[in-house]
Amino acid sequence: MGWRQSLLRKTMRKQKKTSARKGKSAMFYLILSAIVWLAPTQPHETTKTYADLVKFESRWYGVDPLLVVAIIQVESGWNTRKRSKTNDYGLMQVHVARRGSSNFWRREKELYDPRTNIREGTRLLAMWKRYHERWCKGDHPYWAHYKWGKKVGEISHALKVLKLRDFLARKFRPKSDSYTASLARAE
Repeated sequence: MGWRQSLLRKTMRKQKKTSARKGKSAMFYLILSAIVWLAPTQPHETTKTYADLVKFESRWYGVDPLLVVAIIQVESGWNTRKRSKTNDYGLMQVHVARRGSSNFWRREKELYDPRTNIREGTRLLAMWKRYHERWCKGDHPYWAHYKWGKKVGEISHALKVLKLRDFLARKFRPKSDSYTASLARAE
């Protein structure tokens, strides 16, 4: 058994415990387990850093952390240096023109930094969630706006993210109600 499999088993055992240990919560171990399972070639310290960033930013902006993990997997496959033809940068493929804020003073190259990219991507996701709840009358999920902006095109991308998010929730969800309560607070 390799070190990744033992890490995955260890984190799954830890997430079942509801008490926080060494300052890490069950949600951290849930996110860490999902990232280890999705990106097994990532170094251990990098995986922990990503789990910490996703947990903090998703809690700060009130977004489901497994949705953020699913978007990262679908958009970039955990490649921090990825750049698309349409100038989407980094892990969450943040598009420069769709940042939603005219006072964003950073250069495009700073979006390659995982901390900046996850922060901006999660902020955009929260912004589109508020927009969708208030103004949008479509049948599509709110994270479809993340890729398309105000006018949502095809929703196959959003459905791919939804399938992955639901799969991760089924695979790594602890048996306690604390996870469900934390998701209710996030949404």
